[in-house]
Amino acid sequence: MNAVLLSPMQAPTTDGWPDDVLPLVAELEPSAPFPMDALPPILADYGRVIQRCTQAPDALVGNSLLAAASLSVQPHANVVLPYGASVPTSLFIVSVAESGERKSAVDRLALHAHAVFEKAKADEAREELEQYIKLDKKAKETETVPREAVFLASDPTVEGLCKLVHAGLPSVGVFSAEGGRFLGGHGMSDDMALRTAAGLSLFWDGSPVDRVRSGDGASKLFGRRVALHLMAQPRAAFAWLSNPILKDQGLFSRCLVAYPASTAGTRMFRDEKAEANPAAAAYVNRMTELLSTKWPINEFYELQPQHMGIPGAARKLWIEMHDQIERNISGELKPIRSLASKAAEHMGRMAGVFTLIDNPQATTVTEDAMQRAAAGVEFYLGEALRLSGVQPMHEKSEQASVLWGWLGLRGKKHISLPELVQFGPAKLRKAETMRSVMDVLADHYMVRKVPDGLVAYNGKFRREAWEVRL
Repeated sequence: MNAVLLSPMQAPTTDGWPDDVLPLVAELEPSAPFPMDALPPILADYGRVIQRCTQAPDALVGNSLLAAASLSVQPHANVVLPYGASVPTSLFIVSVAESGERKSAVDRLALHAHAVFEKAKADEAREELEQYIKLDKKAKETETVPREAVFLASDPTVEGLCKLVHAGLPSVGVFSAEGGRFLGGHGMSDDMALRTAAGLSLFWDGSPVDRVRSGDGASKLFGRRVALHLMAQPRAAFAWLSNPILKDQGLFSRCLVAYPASTAGTRMFRDEKAEANPAAAAYVNRMTELLSTKWPINEFYELQPQHMGIPGAARKLWIEMHDQIERNISGELKPIRSLASKAAEHMGRMAGVFTLIDNPQATTVTEDAMQRAAAGVEFYLGEALRLSGVQPMHEKSEQASVLWGWLGLRGKKHISLPELVQFGPAKLRKAETMRSVMDVLADHYMVRKVPDGLVAYNGKFRREAWEVRL
């Protein structure tokens, strides 16, 4: 039996609501297209193939290829910026995408060569360990323990990451198509978040990282590199990006973030495999070439990358972009001041990656690569401005959206608490939960409380009932 008014004469008026309905979640401006043409041809050609075959959002594809390229390049080169600083070619990238946007499919295609490289390293390490185990005790004293071979880590703590690059490969990637695991994991808990962010920032900077532990002593890690790409759903990503403590720490100014529009509802079946396209072979071959080229490692297993300068026209372009951004920091770019302050460095790093993707033997950054990097940085600054101030979708807002949809389908003007608890959305069927969610809807002028005893349900007057704004 539906809830009904005891007397129609006592019905609240359907007009006269205090204000217009307020949205439960703030609307974002449409995202700009990802500048796929700004990527080097090897990346751009394969990016268009991946996008056509998976029909995933453009920035999801572009971010994946850019991050994969950075991971391949970072052991080989630093970039010397015009003011003299030598910085890594490591990039930290965050892709925000709803569930079902084919994050895993894109990640698999972008990281195929990297996964093959990791498997080969793991096989080598296993053989070396088997040989080491066979040695007698005296022989082991003169041999080093074989190094670990993890190259792609999806959910590390910063302590685990330090241990990994200490005992394993000196260049690794933190890559996850389920980035919510990392953002919501132990490393980003209230107690650990600041430490994790500080550690990641040191890796991005290319600075030495301290390891001081009671169990395994103290050491300082030099010559290590970490690239990062996290794909996360909006709620997890924005909850992380809106953390005020982490904002102050500075990690987010080191991250390039994109939140492309969903392609769901437009992805009609296509009988085409990205791996079969010639562009895939060209991409995989270039990634394999960079990964398998001997890394510059000294006797302490520290990376010693070459230092790529920025000469001539590339230098002039970098300076022009640097000064243009600086002039806008107190104006248009003020809401994203921290990122804007590092934008020129992002551009230099990206240009270094692009140069080596075009030519793995290059020793200086090219003008073409710098022009492409400038277009890339302009896109990420635009995304940062678009997303600035966006708050995470609170659990109650999400629940309110679900309940509001259910009330709309029900199509009745009045409803009581017993009816909500009995027939409402299954995951909300508790009186306390329903009260709190209806309070959210009331705050947004979608429902309003009806005085006690006006609404009858199953033949009884009800103390708690609401009018629904239809």
